[in-house]
Amino acid sequence: MILAFDTSLRDLHIGLFSDRAEPLAEFHGIASEHDRGIHDALLAQKTSDLLNEIHASPKDISKIALIIGPGSFTGLRIGLSFAKGLAYGSGAEIIPLLAHKVLLKEYSKKTSDDGHQTLDFPILYPGYEKDSVYISFANDPENIRYIKISEVRKMNIKEAITSSEMDLGNIISHSTSVNLQTMAEMAIDNRPSTIDSSDSLEPFYGTDFKPTVR
Repeated sequence: MILAFDTSLRDLHIGLFSDRAEPLAEFHGIASEHDRGIHDALLAQKTSDLLNEIHASPKDISKIALIIGPGSFTGLRIGLSFAKGLAYGSGAEIIPLLAHKVLLKEYSKKTSDDGHQTLDFPILYPGYEKDSVYISFANDPENIRYIKISEVRKMNIKEAITSSEMDLGNIISHSTSVNLQTMAEMAIDNRPSTIDSSDSLEPFYGTDFKPTVR
């Protein structure tokens, strides 16, 4: 069984899938405007609830797919810490995934049937600052940069692959959230981290955080 979850943004998404990526149970927690983060309060409990819902145990989990970045500093660390602890206790393999690669995979799935080829579209993901985004391009989704939205507008982009939380106005958006089932499918195809490498695995923040001096 595959556990897939995303703690990279404000909301929390958790799903359990068969070894063939068939949906078994899901939870989607929407953070309120005043919530500082719901991941620490809900990630472990809701994962346990989903396991109980399908009469499974942590030992039944063979792979843990999670968004390793970019995104919220706190959210990413909570997610990775939970994955490492669960992997240690259950023997599951950790599959770290970049949000941009999942968005591209989901977009490619949706457009493959109509013969539309993925061009060099930008892939955009919300930044931790309201006026900034993480950007990469479809031909190089791992090359992620953190830039101002004003810089994106100057690119005169007509089409983009984005998170559903993005709203850049003048961009024609293929709006899609990070899809849990796509993550599960990628977990089947991706080589897992080894025990040694998962111990040293760190989130991909995509930028250096600098303290604000007041």
